[in-house]
Amino acid sequence: MAFKHQRLSKSRYLAGLQCHRQLWWRVHDAHAPELRAGPGLQAIFDTGHRVGERARQEFPDATLIDLDHRNPGAAVEATRRAIAEGAPVILEASFIEDHIFVAVDVLSKEADGWVVTEVKGTAGVKAQHIPDAAVQAHVVERAGLPVARIELMHLNREHRHPDQGSLFRRADISEQVAALRGGIDLQATAQLQMLESGVPEVEAGARCTSPYPCPFLARCNDPLPEHSIEDLHRIGQKKLGELRDDGIDTVDQIPSDYPLTDIQRRHREAILQNEMVVVPGLRAALAACRYPIAMLDFETIGLTLPVWDGCSPFDKVPVQFSVHTIDEDGEVSHQAYLADGEGDPRASVAEALVPALDRAATIVVWNAQFEKACLAILAESSPMSAAALHDASDKVEDLLPVVRNHVYHPEFHGSFSLKSVVPALLPDMAYDALEVSDGQAASALLEQLLCRPGTLTTEERTSLRQDLLAYCNHDTAVMVELFRSLSELA
Repeated sequence: MAFKHQRLSKSRYLAGLQCHRQLWWRVHDAHAPELRAGPGLQAIFDTGHRVGERARQEFPDATLIDLDHRNPGAAVEATRRAIAEGAPVILEASFIEDHIFVAVDVLSKEADGWVVTEVKGTAGVKAQHIPDAAVQAHVVERAGLPVARIELMHLNREHRHPDQGSLFRRADISEQVAALRGGIDLQATAQLQMLESGVPEVEAGARCTSPYPCPFLARCNDPLPEHSIEDLHRIGQKKLGELRDDGIDTVDQIPSDYPLTDIQRRHREAILQNEMVVVPGLRAALAACRYPIAMLDFETIGLTLPVWDGCSPFDKVPVQFSVHTIDEDGEVSHQAYLADGEGDPRASVAEALVPALDRAATIVVWNAQFEKACLAILAESSPMSAAALHDASDKVEDLLPVVRNHVYHPEFHGSFSLKSVVPALLPDMAYDALEVSDGQAASALLEQLLCRPGTLTTEERTSLRQDLLAYCNHDTAVMVELFRSLSELA
């Protein structure tokens, strides 16, 4: 069968599996603004590329097909030649069959056939990896190569840099893939036929966010009303469905006798009264904080590929902190640190942090689980500072549950992140004016600054350090004002 759009790529095929409408827009509106990767998503793409390059080092004698995506035919021909010449392992082995183009991460020859190996920068096999590998195996077999096994090569969480345990593990997913192989022909044909027509009608549903959030969500869904029931803190899909079935779209429409959690009830009350709700107990909760009070915030790098001794894939390493300390007379002092250079930052961060916290009777954080984990990481890697850091951990008080359990503002919209709480309670201190304004972007930029400084000019490094310091400093400055504001409300 001939199609105007002659070819699907693997990524397009997988998009079509999720939703035909998404695939249609990816093909017919390929330069859509929704498809431009923001800094966070681009960081994920870049990390995946680096994992793939590192995986190639596990096959030092392999033949690499240097793929030019603008000329897949040349890659297919180069793969054909490599197979004919007896190459036992081929990287980026490329094939076009049944109108589908795939480039296999690793294709290796064994006695009973070929092994298709897909490389992923994850800690294990995920459900979405199976159709990914299935379409590759399908195309390889249609190209005339018997597939003996299908593997997923993923990162090993038990690896410790530099050489304790293998960096990668391989999982045989042949059985899971076999269950999907039979439907690939029909699915690919349906996708190609769909692309010949106008935008398909597809009902919104779970597919819109699974396995990945669709970039075109806004095109398919009307904007939610202000104070939508979807804003309710930790509302489940079952309750959302019940409310919608009763014709309820906004929080203020929820009947007073409908079963809600305490937080959800405060949310409803705040919307109905159009004002902040403060419940008894706030003063007692704040009384746990004794002066001097240190407001502490860490920024971390979560390296998929570890570079510092003892680190495992995905370990979060603290590389930056900010501390604002409030004395009993109201005086505020500030100390901050951001690691410099490409060496292991943990010892220097710990060494700078201990004196910054030395005077504090209480250490206030936003999300104690994360900040205590950072203190534990620094203590483990810095024996000389360990006792002081463990002592600091014992002084931690979490401001997040204090707000969550006692305060609700209509503009929280069900979220208790600082990025939601600050604009509502401290509108003059919102994050919008900062060059770096969220943790995901900060982590990606810290990774570039400390692990790949050669990608930046001297001026860019200086500017980036200033922006990152400003972001982390803002978090603790915000907590100072938030603590003062809550004290006035109590």
